[in-house]
Amino acid sequence: MEYLLLKNATLIDGNGGDPVENVSVLVEDGKIKEILESSRIPSCVKETYDCKGNTLMPGLIDAHMHLGLVEVEVINLARRNAPGLIAAKMFKNLKEALDQGYTYARDTGGADSGFREAVAKGIVTGPRLKICGSVIAQTGGHGDDRVSSETRPYAEPFLGFRATLADGIPEVLKASRENIRLGADFLKVMCGGGCASPTQGPESSQYTLAELQAIVEVAESIGLYVASHCYSNKSICLSANAGIRTIEHANLMTRETAALVASKGAYIVPTQITYEIVIEKNKDSLPKFIYDKFVSVCERGYEAIKHAMDLNIPIGGGSDLTGDNTIYASGAVSYQAKAQGPMEAIVSFTKINSQILGVENEAGTIEPGKLADILVVKGNPIENIDLFKNHHENILMILQGGVFHKNII
Repeated sequence: MEYLLLKNATLIDGNGGDPVENVSVLVEDGKIKEILESSRIPSCVKETYDCKGNTLMPGLIDAHMHLGLVEVEVINLARRNAPGLIAAKMFKNLKEALDQGYTYARDTGGADSGFREAVAKGIVTGPRLKICGSVIAQTGGHGDDRVSSETRPYAEPFLGFRATLADGIPEVLKASRENIRLGADFLKVMCGGGCASPTQGPESSQYTLAELQAIVEVAESIGLYVASHCYSNKSICLSANAGIRTIEHANLMTRETAALVASKGAYIVPTQITYEIVIEKNKDSLPKFIYDKFVSVCERGYEAIKHAMDLNIPIGGGSDLTGDNTIYASGAVSYQAKAQGPMEAIVSFTKINSQILGVENEAGTIEPGKLADILVVKGNPIENIDLFKNHHENILMILQGGVFHKNII
């Protein structure tokens, strides 16, 4: 048996209760063995780390990341980069995510099962992964990278952002089954336009109710679920009525639409950091029509989160950052706290995201029997949630399954 003790910490356990001071956490063979008063040190302990003045909390979970979006401007990404170069950048993104405190993550379009397996087998360093493989998109929809002047047939990229174009029920059924054959943990469908699309914008809606229901039926037949890319109210309503489990972004969701989502038991997964960072960092590097779409949905996204809170919709959270902007991913908690407050934002990026990924029995909270996915954060994030914006200095310790990835205490 290998034991280590993290003592004298202020504990945020991920369940949403008030922080508890002077707590110790005993780790045994990669799992949380016991939560103790700091005055008690078991005789079995060989390694002890004093966390006094700092906060111990669960490892962060990113429920909406794209390892393959290796450039800020994603249109033509696969044309500019050979598959091997994209793969190299994706593995770099994996390590960077763990560097920022993400011990689990969900790739929502691009990574294949090999990335998940590479982490699980210890070949590369990164958060444990859930993947959907290629997203399902309609012709001319979000995921079809052709501009309106092109007449060439669509070709799905090998890596980067991968979309399978499928129109009508037979095609969406085949695309869904093929993704599952290739090892998907869930399915992802593009239900509307997006900020990075070369054509339709966030206000649009894509796919019919019957097509979406067909995708959901395939997923649920083997115990999986569907995530949908949505901004507009119509796309959100279609997703909810089709039985889709997680609604990604949801920036333009009104209170009335939120009531429907709540009645169907769906989650929303906001990605507020991506708009904030693009607005701050990329005004001069992106085409104006793309940049303007980011601006148009940013503040509406905070309003949508507040609607979700009012109606008790479970709220996850994701980074959704691209290119060099991925270095800011740990700050996703800080931006989401602008609507939720510090504690609820932390719960979103720990406990709620563990439910979304289906790993709530092993991660997301500090409880005996769960994996020792643990962060020690400088000071008190409830008093200063912006400390997550500087992970280099403020995340002092990262344990993933009881193994140190970082320790500067």
